[in-house]
Amino acid sequence: MCAAPEGEEGWCSGCRWQMYGDLVLGELTEKDKSRAAAALQAAGRAWDLRAAALCGDGGGGPEAGGGISTVVRGGPPGPGEDARRAPAGPADLPPTLPDEILDDLIFGRVKELRFLELTPDHMNVIKVHADENGIPRHMDAGCTEWRSVVPALDRRPDIRRFQLAGGIGELSPVSRGEFDAAVLHWLTASAPASPGRPVVLLTRHSGWTLLDRAAATARATCAPQAELGRGSGAAAGTTTVQAVRELLRTAPLLVDHTLLLARADRRTGAVDVQSHVLFPAGARLRPGGSATATVTVHGGTTDNASVLLPVLAGAPAVGHPGSGGPGGAVLSVRRTALGALEPARLTFVLQGPGEVGLVGPGGSPQQEERTVPDLPALLRGLPRRIVRPPLLEVFCTVELSGANDAETEERLAFVRDLITALARNHGTGKGLRTGVIGHYDHSIHENGYAPRGVLLMPPVPAGPAEQALAVLKTWRPARRRQDTVSSLEDALQGLVPLAAAPARGDEAVRRIVLIVARRPPAPPRQHGMVPPCPLGADWRIELDRLRGADVQVMTRADPATGSPPGEHARAAVRRYEDAAWAALSRDGSFRPGTDSAADVARAMGPPRPSDGPPCPLAFATPLH
Repeated sequence: MCAAPEGEEGWCSGCRWQMYGDLVLGELTEKDKSRAAAALQAAGRAWDLRAAALCGDGGGGPEAGGGISTVVRGGPPGPGEDARRAPAGPADLPPTLPDEILDDLIFGRVKELRFLELTPDHMNVIKVHADENGIPRHMDAGCTEWRSVVPALDRRPDIRRFQLAGGIGELSPVSRGEFDAAVLHWLTASAPASPGRPVVLLTRHSGWTLLDRAAATARATCAPQAELGRGSGAAAGTTTVQAVRELLRTAPLLVDHTLLLARADRRTGAVDVQSHVLFPAGARLRPGGSATATVTVHGGTTDNASVLLPVLAGAPAVGHPGSGGPGGAVLSVRRTALGALEPARLTFVLQGPGEVGLVGPGGSPQQEERTVPDLPALLRGLPRRIVRPPLLEVFCTVELSGANDAETEERLAFVRDLITALARNHGTGKGLRTGVIGHYDHSIHENGYAPRGVLLMPPVPAGPAEQALAVLKTWRPARRRQDTVSSLEDALQGLVPLAAAPARGDEAVRRIVLIVARRPPAPPRQHGMVPPCPLGADWRIELDRLRGADVQVMTRADPATGSPPGEHARAAVRRYEDAAWAALSRDGSFRPGTDSAADVARAMGPPRPSDGPPCPLAFATPLH
């Protein structure tokens, strides 16, 4: 027996054995065994609960997410135990690819990138190469279920995920050595190290014990050029393909992404193609970001025509539909309807190289055409030329007397909107000329605005739209005293010298007179209760003069154009009014409240015949 030295109670100076506490003489007591078994069971249970929580089963049984809780050591967890989750993984791993890796791919410095991800369900390899236009193209090079690589894993998906998360449970443990060897064999066959084909490792499930071991094997075997963490690519729960696609969207554009449009030569009408750059080469997006480009296109000669909007990588190598090859590759094709000659403002969205969408009304994306058209055939289908239409001259007569100011102001507002719409459709240059003439009633008592004796406002001859619009702003309404006839016949008489004049030289002109009024013209002589024109003007003679000079006369008359039918005399007045409006409206009529100024402007537009089939593309510039 050894004795502890003085001053060091409980210790032996020779062997340094501790001599206090329970004496252990070479054999565990039952208490020791029970305590050790309880600690081992608690550790195993905590380990299993961690794995169950990590793979998504909170332990509530099949109704709560699967059958994992049935294999957890110690039975289903109690309150609070299901919250034990693994750490999120290495915080220093970047969520996105470095720019230089994508640059090497897009600019051809490497042949391909291989993305490797070991998920709880599959072992995935995605191969990505860049085509001649720098558009990343990927293919699923190996999507293998875990059990085909490691047969020792359970065939039930939820239990297999539990095992990959590190759980043991009431199952036969998976040999770690055999697991590592199986993963190494698969990696050697599916993602071998190769010059010019670097590997990128996605580690979006850090903390899963067996997946972490597989990732360590991948690092040693494949020598990844980059490793990305949990934020890589798309949101949690997305597939490897989706995550890779999201990562590739930050690659730079190798070539311009362009919109293919048609263009008509202003002098000859010859149709050519034009490429509008939507997104220039070199542009790149931030992770998760997008870019927009807005462009104004124009309708052709057919109203509400459905046109194609092809987006190309680069530009077609053609100067004319009949020359050379097609050039740029078609990335996407949308379709939209355009009014004849009308502009439309379209917004395109870049989501990554080769991914260009079109935003429709309300901000919703428009569907892409399922069938991509053959670009050479599309270009061969363009018309050879657009025949230049004749000059359009529009004269408006405006009745300035009304029951109240609002009635007359509505007519003036319509004429202003009409001229504005015509100018928008036909341009303010050589394609359009407009003129206006306003008329009051004969009775000086009904004309409170104009001085005594003023019947017509000075006529505005055909000229630029701005000239007519400026004059319309100076006209003021007057109150009428009777609702039978107006002085429209005098306005027509004053209009004949302007609208029926011979064209200048060999100029082709289409002339239209639009009557904007409520009441019909007065007859040259008394017609029952219909009062005559005091100046003796005969509106039928003036109408014949206009039509004899190939002037189209149209009307835009208020819905109520006279007294309601009733007694015999009133019925005779209505018959005169109906006959007058029918004669004046022979070339066309429009209804207030139904036909807008834009509708009337479109109806007045001269036809634009094309030499060849209708143009399938939108126009880059207006056909003015």
